[in-house]
Amino acid sequence: MINKFPEFKEIINKYGGNSKLATEFIEEIIDRNIDYDGDKYTVEDNYSTENELNDRFQTIDGCIRNSKENNRFVINESDIVLSILDIYDNAYPPYDNGLFNDINLQTPYNTICHIVGYFSEYLWVKIDDIRWELSNLYKKNYDIAISFAGEDRKTAEEIAEKLIRLGIRVFYDNFERANLWGKNLYTHLSDVYGEKAKYCLMIVSKSYEKKHWTNLERQAAQAKAFREEHEYILPLRLDDTEIPGLLPTTGYVDIRDTDISEIVELIIQKISQTPNTKT
Repeated sequence: MINKFPEFKEIINKYGGNSKLATEFIEEIIDRNIDYDGDKYTVEDNYSTENELNDRFQTIDGCIRNSKENNRFVINESDIVLSILDIYDNAYPPYDNGLFNDINLQTPYNTICHIVGYFSEYLWVKIDDIRWELSNLYKKNYDIAISFAGEDRKTAEEIAEKLIRLGIRVFYDNFERANLWGKNLYTHLSDVYGEKAKYCLMIVSKSYEKKHWTNLERQAAQAKAFREEHEYILPLRLDDTEIPGLLPTTGYVDIRDTDISEIVELIIQKISQTPNTKT
C-alpha cells in the first residue's frame, strides 16, 4: 500500500517516517519470516464463514463500510488502509502493548511498527495520525474542482453527484457547506482552484462570464494552469461565450453535443491519466 498509494507515502514522511526506507525494511522482514511449504495458497484455503478473525474478509468488509459511509460505489486506497488500521486496533489494543518483547513497542498507542511487529524509525508513525489524515484527505485535496455560475448549478450538481459516488474527490460548494461556514471565501476558494485540485472543470456560459466569484475561481485556475505540466482547466461549454484567458484553440467538450454520463466518463478517464503528483 505504501508503494501504491502516494498520499500514504506523504503521511508517513510528514510524521517523521521514511516511506522509501520503510518499504525496504518491510520487505526484509517478510523475507526473514517467510514460511513456504511448497503448497499453492488460495483464498479459499483461508476462508471460513465461521472464522470471524479472517483478516482478508474483515478488510473487505471494512472497505465496503467506509465506501458506503462516504456514499461511494467504489473502494479506494484510503478505504483499504483505514480498514487494516481498524482491524489491528480492534485485535491488538494499545493497552496490550506491554506484551511486546521489544521495549520500544511498549507504548500507550499503536504505530505502523506495531502492525509489522518490529521497531523501525522509518515506520514510527502513529495509527491515530494516519487515520486522521486519511479521514480528512478528501477535504484537503481534490481530483477536480467545479467552477460554475449559480444559473448553471443543475448541470454542476448532476456531474458532482455522479463523480463523488464513483469515488472521485470533488470540490462542489454544496458538498462543503459546513467546511465553508465562517471561512474567508476569497482566500479559501483561491487556494482550492489555485492549489488543491488536479483539474478544474470550468462550466462556460454567458452567466459564468459575468459573476465576480467565477472570475476569482477562473483567475486562480488560470494561474495554476500556467504552472502545471499537464492541462488543468477542462472547459465544458453550455454556449459560445468567450471567457478572458481561455484561448479559442483550447480543447473543450460541448454539452450540446453530449450528455452528463459521457462527460462524467471523460472526466474519469482524464483523472486516471494524471501522473501521481502532489496537489
